Parts: sequence; C-alpha cells; structure tokens
Amino acid sequence: MVYKLSRRIVVKFGGSSLKNSFGEAAELVQHLGENNSVVVVVSALKGVTDRLLELSRNRDPCILDEMERLHERVARRVGADISGYFEELEFVLKNPETFPSPDAWKDHLLSFGERLSAELFSRALEGKGIPSVPVDAFHVVEARGRFGYGEVDIEKTAEKIHLIERILENGMVPVVTGFLGNRSGFRITLGRGGSDYTASLMGLLLNAKAVAVMSDVSGIYTADPKLVKDAFLIPFVSYHEAAMASALGMKALHEKAVEPLQDRIPLILGKTSSWKLGTLISRVGFGWPIIAHRELEERAEISLISTTEIPEIRGYRVSKRGSGYVCFSVDKSELNHALNEIHEVIFG
Repeated sequence: MVYKLSRRIVVKFGGSSLKNSFGEAAELVQHLGENNSVVVVVSALKGVTDRLLELSRNRDPCILDEMERLHERVARRVGADISGYFEELEFVLKNPETFPSPDAWKDHLLSFGERLSAELFSRALEGKGIPSVPVDAFHVVEARGRFGYGEVDIEKTAEKIHLIERILENGMVPVVTGFLGNRSGFRITLGRGGSDYTASLMGLLLNAKAVAVMSDVSGIYTADPKLVKDAFLIPFVSYHEAAMASALGMKALHEKAVEPLQDRIPLILGKTSSWKLGTLISRVGFGWPIIAHRELEERAEISLISTTEIPEIRGYRVSKRGSGYVCFSVDKSELNHALNEIHEVIFG
C-alpha cells in the first residue's frame, strides 16, 4: 500500500459495523488506503459497553466469560492474542481500591471494549497485508472533567498528535480507540457515542480531507428509520443542522462530533455493509426538516429542526422553542405514534 500523506481520511466504525460487518470494514480501509493515508477510530463491539456496565454493577463472572468468548471468536479469525487484556480486566475487576474513585474504576473497565476492538481490527488489517498498529487513545487524548463525562483538552491533545503522525509517516494505519482519554494518568470515557467525537478530533488535529462515520445506517434521515416507516435519507445536511439535531436527540451522530470540524472538514455518514455514503455534512444543507427524539425521565420529547419556517403541529404541546427548532412533549407510550404522525404532517 502506498500512502500519500497530503491526503488523509479518518474513518470511524461503530459497534454494529465491527460486530456484523467486520470484513467489509477492513476492505473499506484497504480501498481508501489506495490513494490516501487512513486513520481508523473504533467503538466497542455492539453490546459490549452495556455488558461492561453490568459487570461494573454486579461483577458477575459469567459476563466476563461471555465477553471473552465473543472476542476470542474474532481473535481466532484474525490471529490476535487478546489474553493479556482479559488478565488485566480480571485484575481491575477484583481491585477497585487501586483507583481514586469508583467512577475512575468504572471508566477503566469500560475502556476494554474499545481497546479490544482496536487490537482485533488492527490484526485484521495486518492479515490483508496492510501494516497497522492499535493505538490506545489514553496515550494521545488528554481530557478533564468528571469520569464518565470527560471533556477533551484540544491544546494538550495537539501536543501528543505526533504519536499518530509518526505511525502514518512509517506507512502504517493507526487504529485508535474511540470514547477514551487520559485524565491525570487514569482512563476517562467521553460519554456514550464518544467515538464520533474522537474521530472528529483526529480529523481536526491531523488536518484530514474528510471524516467518515460508518455504522449500520446510511446517514441522517428525516426521522429515526427504525421507528418511522416513511423516513427518508437526507443527502446534504449543514454543520449547524447536524449539531442541533444531535443535541436534541438524533442518534446518527454524537452531539460533540461536529464542533471540532470548524466548518471546514466535511463529515460523511455511511453504511459499512454496503459502503453506501448517504449524508454529507458541510456548509451546505438541503434545509429539509429533521425530526429528532429523546426519552426524558417521565416523558419523551420530539424536536423539529428546520432552517425554514416551522409549521404548526396541531394536537401536540410545545415544550420549548428556539432559533431553528421547536420541541413537543409526549407520553413515552405515545412516542412511536407521535413520531409517525408528525412526520406525516411535515412530509405528507
């Protein structure tokens, strides 16, 4: 593989992609690497973070065995040795007192999902003849704030980005753990979905031509396609629209992922299994409304984001309104029906 360091692409693979489309993901990196230098960011395999959270609550050895079997199946296919990770995981599980707080201990436990993914995916690339190295973001991404809700210190992280630069200059693909950072020598997580944020940071600090976020959906839809049967793909979305929709509950992208791109690096959302690139986030958007939703403590909130005039939706109580968006409060039991009804009113 020949790398041209003037053309860099950051590509992030979500947990569903790594669990269900592992081979397609590796082939996409191989294809992108024909004319670009590629940096990969990975999430934990789908379901692993939830299982690690459960493990932190009850320390059930059955969960540990289940996780080891899941990752070993992949490890055997790609020729990876992951025994050291599980030895460390077992030690951490039994010794929470070695950490400054329960939350610091939990964040270290949660780090194993991404760290295992990086090891496995890097070995898969090696198997395709692509020189690669797994990179624990602990050594690159500096963060502050509360454990579980880390905030990246971009200036300090920029001082360490040379570690990634060096790997690229040696003609290798770095496979970086998403979701993780370093807070005073301890691993800290960046919040659920934080791997998107990691990818955008890599794009900014490496001056990438583009950042691609690959998952099990093709991009940003007019509403959640898993809940709204008539939702359709939006090919062009502006930075502002994407950031607002993400902040109001849209699942396709982490709410912090747009900010580092600084209105100059395009963000592409696509589906790993078909290599379908569905939505381009840039300075230009179609202006089509986006319907986002999130569940709150007692109720659900549906948000309508639009750069044009927002129509009145009869029968739904407005809970708040801002520049370019309006939110409706509904009972959780009515969420699915309300999403479909509002989508029907907006798009006919």
